[in-house]
Amino acid sequence: MVSDGSKITLYVDGAEAATLSAALPASGTPLVIGGDGSITGELDELEISRIARSAGYIKLQALGQGPDGASKLIKEDADETHQAGWFSGGFGLFGTLIKSVTIDGWVVIGVLAIMAVVTWIVMVTKFFALLKIEKGTAQFIEEWSHVSSDLTALDDEKEVKKIGTKEEDEEPDALHDSPIYRIYHIGSEEIEKRLRAGKKGIGSRALQAIRASLDGGMARESQRLNAHMVFLTIAIAGGPFMGLLGTVIGVMITFAEIAASGEVNINAIAPGIAAALIATVAGLVVAIPALFGYNYLVSKIKEVTVTSQVFIDEFVTKMAEFYPPKDKE
Repeated sequence: MVSDGSKITLYVDGAEAATLSAALPASGTPLVIGGDGSITGELDELEISRIARSAGYIKLQALGQGPDGASKLIKEDADETHQAGWFSGGFGLFGTLIKSVTIDGWVVIGVLAIMAVVTWIVMVTKFFALLKIEKGTAQFIEEWSHVSSDLTALDDEKEVKKIGTKEEDEEPDALHDSPIYRIYHIGSEEIEKRLRAGKKGIGSRALQAIRASLDGGMARESQRLNAHMVFLTIAIAGGPFMGLLGTVIGVMITFAEIAASGEVNINAIAPGIAAALIATVAGLVVAIPALFGYNYLVSKIKEVTVTSQVFIDEFVTKMAEFYPPKDKE
């Protein structure tokens, strides 16, 4: 009940229930409620104020009463509940960090993104190239195991020279993708060159010359296999350092802003420092896949290199066996 001196208003559960155009009489004696037994029941709470409270105040007090009064007054917003997660609506906390990244941080992240694209291109192309090499090498080794006295029998390019040209619709054999076949072709050409020159066989000096040619071909094939692998080593070694550089610069800028404002507010500096750490995360995201891919590709390239070296030794040995010198050179 509220009396403003000219009107008495009764509120029930915060809502206006009745009004009376009158003023409360002045009272010089203590107030007694239910002292004469006219009120039956229990009184939970009584509050008396010297001033007339507004209708809004009365409504607020009514809502706050009861065991669930606090839940009526304080309600969590649905949008805030969604944004509490990392990738909720609006990207949540991650979106907040993205918004806090400075210009220098975006420059570093952009450089790391370019590095990531280049490394993935190198890894994917090398992976499929090594698959083709592995298939071609297996086919060549299978055919090489059946060669008897003529070591040049598998040289398709020798047959092309005899016939003239191949049919245009003939697809190249898978073994042409193998570095071992290209090394074999070098050795086959060296043998044919000496036989066409009228040599009765291949002597020790000719063997050394042919082996030098095979080793040269092996070196060129090794360079071809390792081409562009340097981009992976750059990503592995430089990616984390680039990310660290972006983080250090971001932290420096954050502390410089604190020094300029003269106030230390954790709510203000925390997003800046967290955003600066995104650069380090980006550097690791670039370096870790590059590290795994590099180790896998290097192991495959090493297998091809070892197989090629074994083939060279076997090829030179078979030359000495199948083309012995008939007279002194």
